[in-house]
Amino acid sequence: MRFVVLLCAAASIAGAQTSSGADAVFARAKQLVVSGNGAAGRVLIDSVLAANNSDSPVYADALYWRAALAATPQDAERDYRRLVVEYPLASKTGDALFQLAQLETARGDRISASEHLQEYLLDNPKAADRQRAHMQLVPMLFDLNRLPSACSALRNALSEVPRSDVENRNKLEYYSPRCIANDVSPRGAVPIAPPSVSSPSRDTGRRERSDATAKFTLQVAAYTSRADAEALAKRLKARKLDARVVPSGKLYRVRIGRYPTRAAAATEQKVLKEKKITTFVTDIGRDDK
Repeated sequence: MRFVVLLCAAASIAGAQTSSGADAVFARAKQLVVSGNGAAGRVLIDSVLAANNSDSPVYADALYWRAALAATPQDAERDYRRLVVEYPLASKTGDALFQLAQLETARGDRISASEHLQEYLLDNPKAADRQRAHMQLVPMLFDLNRLPSACSALRNALSEVPRSDVENRNKLEYYSPRCIANDVSPRGAVPIAPPSVSSPSRDTGRRERSDATAKFTLQVAAYTSRADAEALAKRLKARKLDARVVPSGKLYRVRIGRYPTRAAAATEQKVLKEKKITTFVTDIGRDDK
């Protein structure tokens, strides 16, 4: 069986240099995984990655499919996150954002999940999973007590969910009184600026490291594997960002920068968002001193 798989992988390499040829390989890999032969399917995906340069569209698509067909949630999250960070304009990045949010939700990281759902909705106006994303994001933001963002998300959701979908609209309208009771009008919410492509700031790292009185930082992700955390930090450092790995209990948190005030951290958070890097502001804490 292994010999047959290797023959299939070798034959696939020749046709995987173009998008159409690679799509056929991805379809075959998916069929193998669905039929219970996951190892063989993943060999095909790895053959495409090995046969293409890392800066090619085919490579980015193969990275997505390796995540989609991964053997474990940890493997999937690693490749989805790599796609989001390194290939922000790839055709599958929107899908990767949505799937990454699902994985983060499943392991209880609602803050990261909400950030990725917001980015997904902002960047993918015609995506098939928009309604699912709205229905997940709105209660998540209210549960996190982020009222301005929650009310803005509620308004956006109500504008897109069809009036004929009474059940989902009722679920959304349930949260409307909280906006009124707390005098948080969705119309007054600060909109998220649309992302733009720009080069990494070369001043960021020097400015962050110079502050000895820092109390806040920006967290990108948290992993149960140190190797995965170190890999992401390495890629962020390659973009001239002051990234580090902070062990905390059973998790390894990937963080960027140190800031004296929450406002200063929030300002840098907006800069990073323009570079398609989603973060959230958090206290530095004892583990990160």
